Amino acid sequence: MKVIKNINNNISLCLDSRNNEVVAFGKGIGFTKPPYDVPLSKIDRTFYDVDEEQLAVLNRIPENVLEAAAEIVDLANEKMDNQFRENVVFTLADHIDFSVQRYRKNINIKLPLFYEVRQLYPKESEIGKQALNILKKRLDIALPREEAAAIALHFVNYKAQAETTPDIDYGSIIEQATGIIEQELQVTVDRDSFNYYRFVTHMHYMMKRTLDDAMIDTQNRDIFESMKKEYPSIYSCSGKVAALIEQQLKKSLSEEEILYLILHINRLCAREDCDR
Repeated sequence: MKVIKNINNNISLCLDSRNNEVVAFGKGIGFTKPPYDVPLSKIDRTFYDVDEEQLAVLNRIPENVLEAAAEIVDLANEKMDNQFRENVVFTLADHIDFSVQRYRKNINIKLPLFYEVRQLYPKESEIGKQALNILKKRLDIALPREEAAAIALHFVNYKAQAETTPDIDYGSIIEQATGIIEQELQVTVDRDSFNYYRFVTHMHYMMKRTLDDAMIDTQNRDIFESMKKEYPSIYSCSGKVAALIEQQLKKSLSEEEILYLILHINRLCAREDCDR
């Protein structure tokens, strides 16, 4: 493998035998001035299809944070049957670096609820818990246990996004939906709250079910009518969010999906998650 650019002492941009660009991690591979050939035995891991944003992460984030993130992703794949592409290392490292900087500056930002995340996502929560041990070992920093929930949700959201259709901009649709909620209900949604993470995940799965013609339909007509009467403003708001989704996906939502949308918007706009 040929090194064409050194990123730091242990990370280099290389060309493989087929002239494909690859980012390589290996102890000391960045010490020698490129171009030069590095033995495969000196390379610990490789990353293909690294985009400009991910390369910026490599240039900006300390090596020990990248190595910690890589170890955490290895752990997640071991525990969850290789569900995560290795390139998730870059987004996770970016998240960890931001969390470490916040902690060292004594900046306290509300994090998702530890116990609720643990109850809903036990496997991811266990990964988050073990991730804190990895960070303590590699970075010599003891982050609060709530950070385990944030790391767990990082993997939850990655799975949700990975299971959706790549040619649809789900993030943009969800942001537009959040804007509708804020405008219709005259609130400011707390995008760092657990309920927002859950709302985002629900939206991803709902859109995937809609595209797959696998919408929920349990004939909860009575509950739907009851919710319409009990929460008229949220029902009206849900109708506008549903219209947005239908316009973007070219498919109609079932009443059951709209019912769950009402429930999630109601939860999202609980007092602790919104400024009114």
